[in-house]
Amino acid sequence: MNDLKQNPKQTTAFNGLIKKILSSKMSDSEIEDYILESGKLVDPIGAKIEFSMLGIDGRFMCTPKDSKDHPYVWDHRVYGFGVADIKCDGNLSTGYKDWNDLWKNTTSVGVTCGEIGIGVVVAVFFRKDGMPIGDFRGVPTGVLAFAGAGGDGGWNKI
Repeated sequence: MNDLKQNPKQTTAFNGLIKKILSSKMSDSEIEDYILESGKLVDPIGAKIEFSMLGIDGRFMCTPKDSKDHPYVWDHRVYGFGVADIKCDGNLSTGYKDWNDLWKNTTSVGVTCGEIGIGVVVAVFFRKDGMPIGDFRGVPTGVLAFAGAGGDGGWNKI
C-alpha cells in the first residue's frame, strides 16, 4: 500500500511540498491538476526478481507477488557485463493509471545491481519509443554482485 494514501497528514505535507517546489514553474491551477492526476496512479506492488549474469550473458525474471491479481512474468535473456546471481523482493511501480498498460506496452528492460553484502537492484522497463514506463527496486543481501544489462521482451501472462 502507498503510505501517503493511507496517512492524511503525510498526504497534506507531501502536497504542500509539491506546491512549494512547483510554484515557480506552474500556476496554482496547474499544480492542483498535477496533484489530482498523480493521485490516480496505481500504487506500487510487491514483486520478486531473479537476476543472473556471467560475463556478457544473463537472465532477468520479475514476477509480481500477487499472481492472482497480476498474473504476469518478465523472463528474458539480457546482455551487458558483470557477475550476479541475485534473488530478492522489492516493489514494482508504473506511471500508468492501470497495470494492464504496463503489461502490454513494455518492450525492453535495463537492470543494474551493485552490492557487497547489501546493495540495490534497479530495473527500468521501457516501451518501444524508449520512454521508461515502470521500475523494480529491491535490496538484496548477502551476495556479491556487480552487473548492468538490458534486453528486449515483454510481460507474459501466466
